Amino acid sequence: MEELTKTARERETELLDALRELPAGDGRFGGLSDTGPVSLARIRNALGPNRTLIEYYIARGRVYACVITEGDLVMRPLGDAEHVKNTVRRFQFQISKFQLPRDYLATFERSIHEATVVHLNELYESLIAPLVDSLRGSELVIVPHAFMHYLPFHAFYDGRRYLVDDYAVSYAPSATVFVHCHELPAAEGNRSLILGIPDRTAPFIRDEVQAVAAAVSEPEVLLGSEASLQALREKAPGSRLIHIATHGYYRKDNPMFSAIRLGDSYLSLYDLYELSLPVDLVTVSACATGLSVVVEGDELLGLVRGLLFAGARSLVATLWNVQDRATADLMGSFYSYLRTEKNRAVALRHAMLQQRERSSQPFFWASHVLVGKVEQG
Repeated sequence: MEELTKTARERETELLDALRELPAGDGRFGGLSDTGPVSLARIRNALGPNRTLIEYYIARGRVYACVITEGDLVMRPLGDAEHVKNTVRRFQFQISKFQLPRDYLATFERSIHEATVVHLNELYESLIAPLVDSLRGSELVIVPHAFMHYLPFHAFYDGRRYLVDDYAVSYAPSATVFVHCHELPAAEGNRSLILGIPDRTAPFIRDEVQAVAAAVSEPEVLLGSEASLQALREKAPGSRLIHIATHGYYRKDNPMFSAIRLGDSYLSLYDLYELSLPVDLVTVSACATGLSVVVEGDELLGLVRGLLFAGARSLVATLWNVQDRATADLMGSFYSYLRTEKNRAVALRHAMLQQRERSSQPFFWASHVLVGKVEQG
C-alpha cells in the first residue's frame, strides 16, 4: 500500500506539471485566453470611477499592497507576513468548528462567533486599515496572494462594520485576469442551466435548485442522475448561466485534485480543461469550491482557474464547507437581486446582508465569493 501511495503521488506531480505547462492561447478560454500582462491604462478603464483594485503580494517576509484607481496608483507596505498567516490559521480554525456536532455548536456558538470576529478585525487592521485613505468608489476588487487566497476580505471587521457593509467586493486571480474577464462580450446563450444532486445529507439542495429556477430566465433543471457530465457538455454552450448545487470533494493534501459531484461522476479540474463553458456566470454551490493550491510564483491551480480556463466570464464559489440550508437561502436571494441589479458584486452584497439578518455568524453569510467579470451583459 505504501508503494502504491508513493506511485500515485508521483503521477499526481507529473499531472500537475503538465497542467501548468498547458498553453492558453485558444480564444474560448475566457479570462485566461491571454496570459500576458495588461497595461495600467486597461486596468483603469476596466475599473472606472467607482471601483478600486487592491493587489497584495509578499516579498522578503512582508505583505505589500498596490492600490489602483481610475486616477491614482499607491504602493503600501503593510506588515509581517508570518503574523498575518498565523491570524489566517486562527480564523480558519474557528470556521472549521462548524463541522463539529450540533450540541457542541449550540453550547459554544457565542464564543466561536466572538473569536471569529476578533480574527476578522485583526485581518482588517493588517490588510485594509492602512489603505482606507486610498480607496475610491463603492466597489473593491481584491487580488490576493499566497495564503490570502483563502480569506473572505468582504467579512473583515473594523470594530463596528464589516467591509461588505460599505463595499461590494469581488475577487480576481490577478489584475490581468480581471481585465480580460471585464473585456469579454456577453455570452450568446439564453438558457439558465441548473444542476442539482440532492441526497439525505443535503436535502436543502432541492430547495436551492427550486429557488434559483424561480429567479432566473429560461431555466432548465436537471436533478440527480440527469445532472450528468455529458449533459453539462451538451447544454453548457447554449447557456447564459450555469448553477451546480452539489457536494464537493476536497483534497486537503492536494486541492487541485478536488472535484465536485455530478449525477453520474465527479467533475474534476482535468474535465474542465476539456469543457467549453462560454457562459456569463458559473455558480458552484458546494464545499470549498474556491479553494485552490497556490504553487511557486503564486500561480493558482484549482476549480477557479479551471472554470475561467473553460470560458466562464465570472463565477461564484465557496471558501469553506457550507451548510445547505443557509446556501439555499443565500443563492435564492442572490439570483432574485440579479433580476434587477446589473452588477453581480452588488447583488451578492445584498444577498449577504439579507443572510446576515438570519444569522450573524460569518460562517453562514460570508462563505461565497464572486470572481471575474462584475457587470452582467
